[in-house]
Amino acid sequence: MTDMMICRARLVPQFSDPVASELVDVTVQGGVITSISPHQRMRAGAIDADGAVLLPGLWDAHVHFSTHALLAECLQLPAEDARTEILGRVRKELALREAGGLLVGFGYRSATWPEEPTAAVLDDLSMQPIILVASDLHSVWCNSSGLVAVGAPEHATGLLREEEAFTAMLHLMATETGHVDALVRGAQRRAAALGVVGVVDMEMSWGVGTWQRRAASSPSLQRVEVATYPDDLDRLIALGLRTGDLLGERLSVGPLKIISDGSLSSRTAHCISPYPHPIDGSPHGLANHSPQEIVSLLARATGNGIECAIHAIGDRACRDALDAFEAVGAAGTVEHAQLVHPEDLHRFATLGVGASVQPAHLIEDEAVLDEVWPTSTDRAFALRTLLDAGAQLRLGSDAPVSPLNPWLAMHVAVNQPHRAEQALTPHEALAASTRNRVAVGASADLVLTSMTPSAFSRGDFLSHDSRMTVVAGVVTHETADAVSG
Repeated sequence: MTDMMICRARLVPQFSDPVASELVDVTVQGGVITSISPHQRMRAGAIDADGAVLLPGLWDAHVHFSTHALLAECLQLPAEDARTEILGRVRKELALREAGGLLVGFGYRSATWPEEPTAAVLDDLSMQPIILVASDLHSVWCNSSGLVAVGAPEHATGLLREEEAFTAMLHLMATETGHVDALVRGAQRRAAALGVVGVVDMEMSWGVGTWQRRAASSPSLQRVEVATYPDDLDRLIALGLRTGDLLGERLSVGPLKIISDGSLSSRTAHCISPYPHPIDGSPHGLANHSPQEIVSLLARATGNGIECAIHAIGDRACRDALDAFEAVGAAGTVEHAQLVHPEDLHRFATLGVGASVQPAHLIEDEAVLDEVWPTSTDRAFALRTLLDAGAQLRLGSDAPVSPLNPWLAMHVAVNQPHRAEQALTPHEALAASTRNRVAVGASADLVLTSMTPSAFSRGDFLSHDSRMTVVAGVVTHETADAVSG
């Protein structure tokens, strides 16, 4: 932590202490804001904001950080492409490669394809390992060599879904630790350049050890709350760790993450109404845990001081998650909450359960909502309805499902909702993307942005630059024009 002064900054009143001045000077000592006063003169060594807006630093409430870092560097496969177009892109990529080796692609969506993907189709392209990860992460399509690479050589079809897909990705990343760590550092730098000061990492591996290993080399550029999955719950408890406990500089224990159902694009989200074109044997999608199993996991976590985050995309899964929170009295969030039955909306506020949502999922999901959820599309992505019902919204990306970019999440929530009446105001979107205020006594987690106050009021979140990002008083990103005066 270092001391600093930021001079000639503009504040957004709803997110700062009131100051009777258009331009202010903000003093930081020991990582905490110690004073905010009307600007009088530039000080030696101070940072000249030159009228830029100073906001609370941004959080992404749901990231798969290692997977995001890995897939950001691979072959990108547009979700709107048909199967033949995806195969064409893979064929072209193979032709460009001088040597063999692993080919990883990301982003396809097969929900509306007339035929299921198979290993044989990819084998016809090449016998070098091919691993294609769906845009929602809930399916992984491999050729025969790719199945060997992900530790599933005997798989019957080559299309791994849900737990099989998650296990495949974990196996792949466990064999490339050094490479993934380097990619994560790059991804952290890109996040800092966007004003991101904190993330909740929902990666499926043993995150406590992973982030502590990384911190031994260099401090994290963001605050990271590290989730744990049921397979490692006993391990976390044995270490005596509880949610909020520090693991290192800017690292802390996050929630127990439970994936209770699948996804919209894979037609595996657990829904009350049946799908018009379900996957074989699953007319209502898939439940990965019984209601009793979810209650048992929440009870064990809560009894040991660990909050819970339940992935629930379908309305049946959401209801089961809320039932479990109520039965146990657990604290935590429903992750995604893409489809909530009207009878369950008020329960978020009543139970004190947060709704952790990812507005930018709509960029891809909008194209298939009417086809996949035809009887429920009018109440999908109901951000305004949730907020009006008293739910505490937390915005995130679910990166790599959508980009790790809180500005994009806020933009979609305000300007591109599924239905116009579900739009948030700019202030509501920012409140759901931050955890502090620019206020005396608050942690100096800040972003200095070229956005004007009028642009903020219009919800113009995309046409600006983040000039400087500060975490606990430490500059984690700055542009050439954000320099000391």
